[in-house]
Amino acid sequence: MSLIEKIADRAQSLTPSERRLVKTVIESPTAAALGTAGELARSVGVHEATASRLAKKLGFDGYAAFRDALRDEFIATRETATRFEKTIADSTSDTILGKLAQDEAQALGRIEEFIRPDQVVEAAAVLMGAGRIFIYGYGNAEVLALMMVKRFRRFGKEVQQLGNDPRALAEQMLGLEAGDVVLSFAFRRAPRGHAALIETAREVGATTVMVSGNSGAFLAPRPDHLLTAPRSGDPDAFQTLTVPMTICNAIVIAAGLTAKEESLRKLDRLGQLIERFE
Repeated sequence: MSLIEKIADRAQSLTPSERRLVKTVIESPTAAALGTAGELARSVGVHEATASRLAKKLGFDGYAAFRDALRDEFIATRETATRFEKTIADSTSDTILGKLAQDEAQALGRIEEFIRPDQVVEAAAVLMGAGRIFIYGYGNAEVLALMMVKRFRRFGKEVQQLGNDPRALAEQMLGLEAGDVVLSFAFRRAPRGHAALIETAREVGATTVMVSGNSGAFLAPRPDHLLTAPRSGDPDAFQTLTVPMTICNAIVIAAGLTAKEESLRKLDRLGQLIERFE
């Protein structure tokens, strides 16, 4: 089980101070892996004992074991991020475009520190094996939801985009059943209706998949499949959808590979239908 998964499993039991520590670890895993419990605690203004208590709550014997796990999980995968850092090291642009490009490159370079390739493959297989796919995106995530609706329809899947109105959402969930999959998104906080969606899916035996930013580690109830990676920029300022869109595109590509011949056949048929209707 990855560190993110351990955090997600225990999210409901974390204190506010422990949540601040977790947020710092997620945003700067390398610094946390190389530092001491005291340094991590001071960085968020809590007592050193809080860091040790967090480590034990996550299932480690102590902070040293927690730090070793951080090193194994994040330091070993820094090569990709380092290449990105070297690529942009000589950039002196102070323009909006230049700074944004740097931030996005750094964030994209860190994705594999948080999401394993097998997680992407598993999510893709679940979606391709679904009886029906229900996709929920609230706020800015509606863009991602619409993209995934179109992508999976092109694979021949029956897909519904869920609405944001509570009553309409309830009506759409009325038909949810075992074998269906609910795909949703969460960024700064759990979207409205998150708990109800997960609980409803569990009641009927449907599977849940979520793509998220830092907030994913704190989601309760937890989805069956969680792909979480920090977005670029300051968490308290403007952040783009580049990272979650990249995750979505990776899922789409993996989905096509899980049933390559069938996917190509469906896309070919789609091309024929487009020609007919145009």
